Amino acid sequence: MRELHNQDIVCISSVDWEPLWTRKQQVMWRLPKTNRILYVEPPVSLLSPFKDPARWGKWKLWFQGIRRLNENIYLLSPPVTLPFGNIYPAVNRFNQWLVAGAVRRAMRRLGFTRPVLWTYLHNSAHLAGKLGEKLLVYDCVDEHSAYQGFNPEAVKAMERKLLGQCDLVFVTARGLYEDKKDYCREMYLSPNAADVRHFMKADDEATPVAEDIQQLPHPVLGFVGAIKEWIDLDLIKFLAENKPECSVAMVGPVGLDVDVKPLAALPNVHFLGGKPKEVLPRYLKAFDVCLNPFRQTELTRTVSPLKFYEYLASGRPIASVPMPEIEGFADVVEFGAGREGFLQAVERALQDTPEKKQRRLARAMENSWESRVAFMMDKIARKLEHVEPQMHADER
Repeated sequence: MRELHNQDIVCISSVDWEPLWTRKQQVMWRLPKTNRILYVEPPVSLLSPFKDPARWGKWKLWFQGIRRLNENIYLLSPPVTLPFGNIYPAVNRFNQWLVAGAVRRAMRRLGFTRPVLWTYLHNSAHLAGKLGEKLLVYDCVDEHSAYQGFNPEAVKAMERKLLGQCDLVFVTARGLYEDKKDYCREMYLSPNAADVRHFMKADDEATPVAEDIQQLPHPVLGFVGAIKEWIDLDLIKFLAENKPECSVAMVGPVGLDVDVKPLAALPNVHFLGGKPKEVLPRYLKAFDVCLNPFRQTELTRTVSPLKFYEYLASGRPIASVPMPEIEGFADVVEFGAGREGFLQAVERALQDTPEKKQRRLARAMENSWESRVAFMMDKIARKLEHVEPQMHADER
């Protein structure tokens, strides 16, 4: 397989670099250090700080300009943008004009020329072509049109425009592949994965259990991840009420649009807040069963659940709702549809065996970020072999 070297890469991300690592950070971190990467965090809108006061901090980051993360990765928080860009395309065009100006200024300061533009956002349709990029890559991880508060038709139209502009498209789920393959020239399936070595620490005797979870009565049924509208909290509530002898541990930040009060009122449910990725194995080690409780929606139909692969690498038993992207793991995971089905899946997971645990760890090794990044680099490097000679010919 070919590797990717000596490229200037502009990554348009949908999440800040910290605190919650997702596919975006995992991929960029693993690209060879000979590449220089400008990681562009999502801009904050004029209205965002009024909904979430913590977002005022993003204004400060904008004024800071370029922040150096390490020897080859630079972070940039773009200017404040207008609200409703995912509802009105005209607003998005203006917002992307603002973002493009900020990115171009950063590129000049860093000496970036003809970058690879690697985006995770559908609204980059109105950014493409404004940065002098030699290659446009779209890594699609979600069905963006299914997000609450978005205009589905406007989002689909923007994404289809972007797909038509792209040199390469990666998608994380078969559902995304089927939905989008007719709108682009070259598309590949590249599911999510795990930082396998890191999460295998949950199975290491030397790893201590986190202090704020070690006193919870066992069995501990645990969840790790962002607690947002796609997590079925009603299902978790049903589980907690029907398993009063179990502790339910929810590890992760709670979204502003999520009401957790009914669940938090239960005596055996514990919200432990967001935790740095470095300490997550210490929480997973305390779990007797890992929970994968997604709502059954159009959004989750096309999701490759990142937390699922991290659960696998921890070696802990897993109880999950049925999801198309992980149905091939039925030999190592307990699936259950509906409330009663999920409850039964948890009961089966509590009867785990050492043999099944070893199979989970083996399957995790097959789904590492190293393997995913190698696959993506190979496709991009092959494409560049055709693009760069043509660029030099055009210069002559």
